[in-house]
Amino acid sequence: MHGDDVASAGVEVSTQIVSKATEIIMDLLKIAIEREREARRDRADAEPRLSGGEVTYQKLKAGGEVTMLPSFDKNDYGEFLKRARKMDVPVAAIQESGKENTLSLFFNVKDKEAVNAIVQDIIREKMNQPEQAERMITLEKSDVEAFQMYCSEHDIPVSFMESKDGVKCIFGQAYEKQIQAAVEHFQQIHGELSETTIDVTNGDKGKPKIVVDDGQLGKKLTINFCTKAKVERILQDRLGYSEEKAVEMANNLAGKLSDERLGYYLSGSRQLEQMQYYEKDIRFDDDNLLLDKFSFAKMQLQNDEAKRLTITDDRGHFVVISENNHNRADIERSIRQHLDVRDSETVMAIMTKAEKLGFVDAPKISQYKEYLIERDSQTSFTVRGGSTVVRLDLKDKETAKKQLMDSFGMNEAKAERVFTKAANQSLVHNLLRKAKEKAQKSADTLRNKKKERGSRK
Repeated sequence: MHGDDVASAGVEVSTQIVSKATEIIMDLLKIAIEREREARRDRADAEPRLSGGEVTYQKLKAGGEVTMLPSFDKNDYGEFLKRARKMDVPVAAIQESGKENTLSLFFNVKDKEAVNAIVQDIIREKMNQPEQAERMITLEKSDVEAFQMYCSEHDIPVSFMESKDGVKCIFGQAYEKQIQAAVEHFQQIHGELSETTIDVTNGDKGKPKIVVDDGQLGKKLTINFCTKAKVERILQDRLGYSEEKAVEMANNLAGKLSDERLGYYLSGSRQLEQMQYYEKDIRFDDDNLLLDKFSFAKMQLQNDEAKRLTITDDRGHFVVISENNHNRADIERSIRQHLDVRDSETVMAIMTKAEKLGFVDAPKISQYKEYLIERDSQTSFTVRGGSTVVRLDLKDKETAKKQLMDSFGMNEAKAERVFTKAANQSLVHNLLRKAKEKAQKSADTLRNKKKERGSRK
């Protein structure tokens, strides 16, 4: 069978297994990026772009998120590297101790499609040779992760390509006996797991539990719902499963989960297991319609003292707000910069929700000693002191100062400070506060209305 009989996606299958990008991990990644933003805020020069070809793993990490393709044939690496240079794709190859035939290829996630194309081309060329020495078997997609793990452990170079009837595992003729041993190993695992069930049930308090019932061992295991990576470790530690058997069993549960639970389960993040708090897609009944294209997620890691709020738009732009900094001016500046929002009403809607979630200070009306200062339009402000109320023009500073001095008997320096405080106030904040107060009064009309009863006879 030649390569043309197989649909594309060699690297696609492998990278989906190695790097499962879920919503939760993306939010964690946003926090990491935000920390980099803070560290680089004072730098004027951007980091140089990596050139194609072989680089160190450290330099590869500097170019963005990294993923891996394991069990790559060492004999094909020279051709792969030559094509990677032509396509300007940086890669790093690591040969693990004790392995002579395979390499682990590392590359940036953004270059996944390019690496996929290179690997496919190499495989097709090898399989279309007159005396091609490549062989293939068909696997179920759910078996690929554990099978690849076995091949990597036993130094067997393999590639995977997805087809209509499953996933093709492609290997050299010289490895036929090793692959046959691998197949027999998995047939044995499937036989053992045929007497075992794994499912999710609701516990006493409604919290989901994972229940494993191993008929062959005569053991039953109940654990709190957790990530797939943690399930695998528990199966190895408490039931004595091999690594491949634990992966196969954990994959059996994936097909039974809802989309929401599946996203968390497949994250495979060790960091996620240390998550102290996580809440995604936060919505309120009174959310502003302008927020429809924004999603809000709140989280805190075990080793992080502060909670963080991520706000993401439908274009992928995001901003991260820490509860350590509630300063409205700083947060508004970050929202405008990172979410690329120009409209003041949208900015205010975002700020209001962030305030409701406890990440932004409430807007305040300035009070300068005994005077209450409130900016009520773009060009005017009001000052109250005792029973005296004066409305002044922001466009005419000298006249406003004179009126303040005449009305309140203050000196010129104090009048200057009052005018400055009014000019520095946010009009949008004040208008929003008034609207809230008005809405609250309207809602309380019936609730606070005094009941009048007719006379009793």
